[in-house]
Amino acid sequence: MKKLNLLFVVLLGAFNVNADEGSKIVIDTKDFYIGGGLSLNSLSGIELNDGFGYQVFAGYVLPVKMSEATLSIELGYMNSGNVEINKFRDEKAKGIWSTAVISFPLKGKLSLLGRAGLDFGDDDGFMFGGGLGYLVNEKIEMRGEYVVRDKIDSLQFNIVIRM
Repeated sequence: MKKLNLLFVVLLGAFNVNADEGSKIVIDTKDFYIGGGLSLNSLSGIELNDGFGYQVFAGYVLPVKMSEATLSIELGYMNSGNVEINKFRDEKAKGIWSTAVISFPLKGKLSLLGRAGLDFGDDDGFMFGGGLGYLVNEKIEMRGEYVVRDKIDSLQFNIVIRM
């Protein structure tokens, strides 16, 4: 719970630092998005133990000026599926996570993504990752990312739908 409170304070600080004096923070529904996808997961440091899982998430693009880059916050749920440790034992991680996501436009419809945040589930702790996004149209984005947590590393393919 302390980690959740700390994340909330940090995100609130991002709003306060970037708001002009006398201006109001307006939440625009067009800046919300939802997404989900599939992941190929492995235990950190152990080879040949892949498990197929999934994740779902919701995000919001923050009203922060960063040249051409955008900063978003995401809240999601991840289930790693069964990751084989040996022939007799599997490991599984699931739970809620929250990250800040920065997206830098590259060439055309391609963008570079970076994320950092906290996992509050079975794989409790810091998480970070990066990858590429491809804007299919103004409402749909495809993402390929590699995300590292304390126990589980994930190669993910996600679809993002903007409101």
